[in-house]
Amino acid sequence: MNSSNKASISSVITELVGHLSQLPGIGPKTAERLAFHIIKAPESKIVSLSQSLMKAKQQLTFCKTCFIVTENDPCSICSNEFRDHKTLCVVHDSIDAYAIENTNTYSGSYHILNGSISPMNGIGPNELTISQLLMRINNNIPTEIIIATNPTIEGDATSTYIINQIKNDEVKITRLAIGIPIGGDLDYTDNKTLTQAFNSRQPIR
Repeated sequence: MNSSNKASISSVITELVGHLSQLPGIGPKTAERLAFHIIKAPESKIVSLSQSLMKAKQQLTFCKTCFIVTENDPCSICSNEFRDHKTLCVVHDSIDAYAIENTNTYSGSYHILNGSISPMNGIGPNELTISQLLMRINNNIPTEIIIATNPTIEGDATSTYIINQIKNDEVKITRLAIGIPIGGDLDYTDNKTLTQAFNSRQPIR
């Protein structure tokens, strides 16, 4: 077929696809599907979406203490006198803290790193909130620091760096146990997960 007979994609669609593909986890094909979904959706829904995006950008901020995304500074966790502020859980991003909150099993405080150390992507310790974390630890020594970074190469590198920076030997440091998911089968579990499950096993009696 002659290339001149091919339908040309509107520059507006191309621009929309380009913006959507910049979102984390959105590849070119997914961006195209989202773009055409947006185009076909009723205008009222798109207006509501755009208003929500602007509202989030204008009204949300970062807590200056823990760096979680919040409407108020300090956030509702840092300002809650009933929370255990001597227990500090260090996580990759705000979404991780909210995921932990949804379990209703943790009543301590958080510190959001806003990323992981990744030399390949030009992200070093100075691009994260590690210096602020160390300052918090020095100003108000916690009884326990829970390292809850992602179980990835970058996450492990970040946790190792943080642990090496904590000079106070009296501070208890723990790492979230990573193991076999509930309902999972051993033969479908990858080697790294199995190794972590054995290394992190807990006595039951």
